[in-house]
Amino acid sequence: MKNAPPGYECPFCGIAQTLPSPASESAVVLVDANVFALVPTHHYAGIKGNCLVVPRSHCENVLDIPDNLGSDFFRATRRLAHAMRNAFGCEGISTRQHNGPAGNQDVWHYHLHVFPRYSNDGLYAGKKVPYTTEERIELATSLHAALR
Repeated sequence: MKNAPPGYECPFCGIAQTLPSPASESAVVLVDANVFALVPTHHYAGIKGNCLVVPRSHCENVLDIPDNLGSDFFRATRRLAHAMRNAFGCEGISTRQHNGPAGNQDVWHYHLHVFPRYSNDGLYAGKKVPYTTEERIELATSLHAALR
């Protein structure tokens, strides 16, 4: 399943090339050997502080991701979950991942969404709203400081 158009310039590969010292506007929260996490350009239903966990090497979707990256994704997700609870006092954590156009994938590089959750927050019915660059940087700074 390949959906990236010819000549696609992957935004996540562009950020990965800058690691371990990304530009602050990239809102990178966590950098490990094989994955990194960042505050994306949008949040949903007013729930701020969501992150994406992204492999440093290019894999378009779940069908491409190497098996050996599983523990890297779980470790990063667990670390982000602790950071979100510490930084935002959220009551829970949700993850989701999309593949292909019918699965609502819109960036052609595998990534896992990690959301701080609150009772009756309406995440799945909420609108997609852009962050300002300043909001992303502030949230990334808070999460980075809260990482274990």
